[in-house]
Amino acid sequence: MTLTQTDHTDLGTLIGYALQPTQRPGRSPEYRRLLGRYRSEPDFRTATDSVLHGLGTRVLSDGDFGLVLGVEPESPFAFRVTDMPNAGTRTGRLLAGLLLVGVAAYAYPTPAELDDDRVRRVPDAEFEQWMRSLCERLQVTDPAGETIPEEGLDQAWRVYHEMPSTLVGDRGRGSGRLSPKCTLYWVRNILGWLVEQGMARTDSTDGTWILTERFRIQVKDMASEPAYTYLAALARGEHTPQRLTNVSRSDEHTTGEQ
Repeated sequence: MTLTQTDHTDLGTLIGYALQPTQRPGRSPEYRRLLGRYRSEPDFRTATDSVLHGLGTRVLSDGDFGLVLGVEPESPFAFRVTDMPNAGTRTGRLLAGLLLVGVAAYAYPTPAELDDDRVRRVPDAEFEQWMRSLCERLQVTDPAGETIPEEGLDQAWRVYHEMPSTLVGDRGRGSGRLSPKCTLYWVRNILGWLVEQGMARTDSTDGTWILTERFRIQVKDMASEPAYTYLAALARGEHTPQRLTNVSRSDEHTTGEQ
């Protein structure tokens, strides 16, 4: 089959949807139509995959959530820690990277849980304390000279551990707000960024965040990364039932992250 100009237009439009993480087929008839073509027409699928390959990306999932893309490090669409909010300083970069991997390890500490599509909830204050407990365990083992697989991770847990959990500003525009000099600020900063990326949404309960299917798929793709495997190993055996909910993900396909 030779693709027509209309086919190429559809192909480009589909990729455009895939590169916008908050787009959902359930909210867009056009996206739903193009996703149907990708699923059912082999030639259209092959052509789409070829263009994505040239962009340094690949399809991780074509489920009802839409096309979820994995990105190679050399791709122009590759994620950089500096792309995250308030990550312009060394401290910001270390904390952003640590907490992003930390959320993944908190929600999915075992391979089996990466295959479990139940909704994961992240209460931000509980997660902040959970991260602090991991740092305290690392502090205990630190004198033994245990090797941590990534230098950035080794530096980041120390920065996190030295910060207070909460600190409220007392002057200027920051008066009455959480200060960037406390870890709960950074926890909420990263969870808010995940919302912007279509990988989380806020719960009706104040301070609780719900991870989406897109986040699970992305974590599954990076499950071999040293920082994740190290933190996940620390996390095993520390879960509570509160993090899992037998709720259908169908709402994710029709409602947006706020």
